[in-house]
Amino acid sequence: MRKIGIIGTGNMGRVIGLALAHKGYEVFFGARDVSKAQFASQFNNSSKFGTNQQAAEFGDIIYYSPRDIHPKEVLEDLSVLDGKIVIESGNWNISDELDAEKISVSKTEILQQQLPNSKVVKAFNTVLQEIFEHSIKDLKSYHIACFMASDFSDAKAEVSVLASDLGFTPIDCGETKQAILLEQAGSLMRILIRIKNNPWLSFSLTQLPEIKDLQLGGRMASNLHGKTDFLKNN
Repeated sequence: MRKIGIIGTGNMGRVIGLALAHKGYEVFFGARDVSKAQFASQFNNSSKFGTNQQAAEFGDIIYYSPRDIHPKEVLEDLSVLDGKIVIESGNWNISDELDAEKISVSKTEILQQQLPNSKVVKAFNTVLQEIFEHSIKDLKSYHIACFMASDFSDAKAEVSVLASDLGFTPIDCGETKQAILLEQAGSLMRILIRIKNNPWLSFSLTQLPEIKDLQLGGRMASNLHGKTDFLKNN
């Protein structure tokens, strides 16, 4: 199994790292405040902890948690991330009036620009930390979606394996440019949490059986839908 380095052991870094450690992955928790990394490692004796730089050096795959902080402010040497897969799951703020921040560029695109020699993958941004408390068996039965986007198909394939190992259903949403849509979905999720006053929510994507004998007229050509060649019944 690939080694996992957690850069920034906050809530999400801790639960993702521990979930992977419980699955058998080697995990190194890093933090600017090493006590946070130490706290996380106490939940799994096989995991390691230390600085963010040590976590970056240890991991073959990195989970990057610091929000809106340039990696050069977190690491002493950015070159240690060259060629590595870097997962980020950042979302945007929601106001007390439930207004979502306007998104013109995704956090994934920003991090990719900051780490031009790494393979940045958007993933897990619509999965709340509470969801990781469920068993892998239950998560599989719920078909909880782990949406992902990246310009690197090999990196997405490896993150898909991680997601599947944790019980999630990986959904490839395309290139990095699609990360902006995933972050909008993240904003929607955070709004729903506040409306429902319930963090035990998640998205799933269900493929229904195809109906060959259409009774309602079928889908007609429309400029709103763009190309519809993929629709067998059109």
